[in-house]
Amino acid sequence: MILLKVYYMPIHINVPRMRFEDCVFITGFHGIGATGYIAVSHLIDSLKAQRIGYIETDLMPPFVTMASGRLVTPFEIYKLDYFIFMKSEFPPHRNEEITFAKALAEWVVAKKFREAVLIGGLDSNFKTGDSSMRVVSTKAFSHRVGAFGAPFLEPGLYVTGPLAVMLTVFEANNFPAIAILPYAALTRPDPNAAAVAIDKICRVYGLNVDVSSLIKDASEIEAELQERRERARTSYEGLWV
Repeated sequence: MILLKVYYMPIHINVPRMRFEDCVFITGFHGIGATGYIAVSHLIDSLKAQRIGYIETDLMPPFVTMASGRLVTPFEIYKLDYFIFMKSEFPPHRNEEITFAKALAEWVVAKKFREAVLIGGLDSNFKTGDSSMRVVSTKAFSHRVGAFGAPFLEPGLYVTGPLAVMLTVFEANNFPAIAILPYAALTRPDPNAAAVAIDKICRVYGLNVDVSSLIKDASEIEAELQERRERARTSYEGLWV
C-alpha cells in the first residue's frame, strides 16, 4: 500500500515591507447579515483606501472579477493612513476557515498593530434594550471599550466563525481587539446593520463616511450578495461554470 501525504499551502499574506506599529486593523466576514463584509467594503470604497496586498490560500474561492479597471481577487488588504483593512470578497473555504482566521490574527500580532476592530452581526432576534449593537473585547482592550458606547454581549450568546478564532488568538497574545456586533437580519444581507457599524467606527476614529447609499440601495445590495453566496456554494460543490 502506498500512502500519499497531501500538503496544503499555508495562508500566505503578501504585503510590501512596511511598519504597522501604529496601525489599526479592521476586518469583517460574511456572517450574520454579511454585516462585516458590507461594512468593510463600504469603508474601503468611501475612503478610497489603496490596495497594498493579497492573501493566498490553497482553497481560496475560484473567483475573480474586474472593478474600476483592475482585477479583484478573493482576499485583499487595503491601506489608508494608519488604517489597514482586510476585505474578503467571498467567505474562506469551510475546510480552512479556522486556519485562515488564525493566520490572519497571528500576522496582526506579529506586525505589532496598535489594535484591531472586527465587525460582525448579531441575530436581531436576541435584541434587548435600546442599544443597536453589542461588543466583545479582549482584556487588553478593556480600557478602550467605553469609547464605543455599547454594552457587552450577554452571557450565553456566542461569537462564532472567523471572528471567534481571531478574538481567541488576540486574547491569548494579550493583544487589544474589539468586535462590534450590530443587530442584523439572520436570513439576508443587512446593509442597515453595516451602516450602524460604520457610524460607530467613524465616531471613535474621527472618520467621515456617508452611509446613505447603503440604506438607499439596500435591496440591490441584498440581491447581489445573495447571488454571490449561491455562486460560492455551487463552486465549492464542484459545479463551476
